This record gives sequence, C-alpha cells and structure tokens, in this order.
Amino acid sequence: MRKLSTLAMVILLTGCTQSYAMKDNNPDLLCSSKPNCVSTQELRSDYQVAPFELISEATTIDEIEQVALTLKRTKTVKKTDDRLHLESTSLVFRFVDDLHIVKQGSQLQVRSKSRVGYSDFGVNKSRVEALRQKLIEANLLKPST
Repeated sequence: MRKLSTLAMVILLTGCTQSYAMKDNNPDLLCSSKPNCVSTQELRSDYQVAPFELISEATTIDEIEQVALTLKRTKTVKKTDDRLHLESTSLVFRFVDDLHIVKQGSQLQVRSKSRVGYSDFGVNKSRVEALRQKLIEANLLKPST
C-alpha cells in the first residue's frame, strides 16, 4: 500500500508539469496563479516577499552568488553582471526550482518558483527567507523592518 501511495503521489506531481525551455527569463519576475512561487515584485500577498535592500550599491552579483550557493542543493545556471539564475533541487523527488535574482541599484529583485506541480508547500518562501538571512549575516543586506 505504501508503494502504491508513493507512486500515486509521483504521478500526480509529475502530471502537473509544464515544459521548461528557458522561458522563465521573465524580466518582471512575477508569479503565475499557482501557489508555487514567491517574488519581491508581487503585489498579491500570497506570492509576495519583502524587498531585499542591499547595504551597499557596490555589492556585486559575484558576492550575492557566493552566498546563494550556500543554500542546500543549489547551483548556478546563468550569471551576468546584474542577473543570477540558480537551480535548487529537492532531496527526495529531485524536483527543480528556479531562483532568479536581479540586482537593480541597491535592491535585489528575487523570485523562487517551482517548475513542476501546483503547490510547493511553502518551500520557495522558505528558500527566499533563508537567502535573506544568509545575505544579512554576510553583511550584504539590510535587515527587513
């Protein structure tokens, strides 16, 4: 019975997938209507996270990347002078979430979004808040008020 329920859950979650072909380079970093995403640019409270305010505008994307890569099972996909695209992979089912960070002056625009499934059970919000805390501890980000 346990194997059957695990198989059913895998089928259910993978049945909700969307194809992914780098269409996630959404410059405005908004979320869709699925509850599997959070963003600093969102106005809808269920998808919204507090802004990221850097201590110094001189902070580089390399410094931000160095901190972001301390998140578990996270790797860099693409990096430019002001943008960072990372992937975080879940431990058990190996689901991939995309973490986008865009540096705009002294602010970071951040979005974390699941590639598959309908809900993420709060994983993306937890990841973004863990990133926030790590950036604060690295003295790169102002504490949120």
